[in-house]
Amino acid sequence: KMILQYLSIGEDEIEVGDPVRIEAKSNNTSMVPVAHAKIQCRIYNNHNEMVFPSENIFFNPYQITNIRENFEIKTRGIFTKGEIRTDYSDPLRLFQRLKVVEKDIQLVVYPKVTELDYFYMPCTGYMGTKSVAKSGHEDFSSLRKVRKYAPGDSFKKIHWKLSSKRGEMFVKEYEATSSTKMTVFVDAFSGHYIHDNNRLIEDKVVEIAASITKFALRTNNDASLMYHLESLVQIESRDISTFPTVLKELVTFVAKGEITFSELLNQETKRLEQGSFVVLITTEVTELLIHTLLGLRRRSFEISLIIVSETLESIEMIRGMGVHIYHIHPEDDLKVRLEAFS
Repeated sequence: KMILQYLSIGEDEIEVGDPVRIEAKSNNTSMVPVAHAKIQCRIYNNHNEMVFPSENIFFNPYQITNIRENFEIKTRGIFTKGEIRTDYSDPLRLFQRLKVVEKDIQLVVYPKVTELDYFYMPCTGYMGTKSVAKSGHEDFSSLRKVRKYAPGDSFKKIHWKLSSKRGEMFVKEYEATSSTKMTVFVDAFSGHYIHDNNRLIEDKVVEIAASITKFALRTNNDASLMYHLESLVQIESRDISTFPTVLKELVTFVAKGEITFSELLNQETKRLEQGSFVVLITTEVTELLIHTLLGLRRRSFEISLIIVSETLESIEMIRGMGVHIYHIHPEDDLKVRLEAFS
């Protein structure tokens, strides 16, 4: 009853793999020493927890003990609770006690993001943009030609300097270009994560989705991220300034969806144009998924299939469809695996 304890978390926002500073302060306010005490701290939320190594200490009467350590955070999430558990006894071990102190905290641990120098995107490679027929996609930084004004031309395109010099109206025409649109589908079906007890595969899937999306935005390509939990989650991004929104959504990603990955693809790819580029991130190749891939290829979809698993079957059959495959183990270095393309 006479031991007072306080818990302090040094950071508010970090990324998986970064250190967090934990400080546990214990104050023995009695005149009785505590010869045997084991203190352990943890932070947790509704889905996971992070337990830190325990410390064995000795309390003199009226002594204040501080434990300050930096620990590496290995899992993402929003941690809302902190806890100090202390098992202690008197010098003769006649009385055993357990003291638990809880504290509300707010620690946001963002998923790890691997900085990619290259990821295969059709029609762009290292070039950036592709030509399109629609004038609505004109690139106003790339002037193609100047011509005489025709009824219906926008006044915004008038070349005022040349028009005043020639005494008649001229307008500018620009190159019609468009960034490649990449749609990333993430498998959130709970049945595909049954054996992922430590959530290692789930975290790898999230890291892949975040890393590829960031690469697309950094190279001036539009990106859309989709997965289905209780309902469809869709995040549209047009430039790198919107990437923090993507990370905030992925922080709380938990694979508890009730519809299969194939069902998600069959529903949502109907909204995409023929020949779209999609990245599919899953943990299991099923017969239904193979049929879905065949249907997408008939519609001329460009597909990159990323499979996060220990083993992989049917790889040659899928590659024979013209699907680009990346097979990734949970412990693989993403930079090495995702930048490789053949």
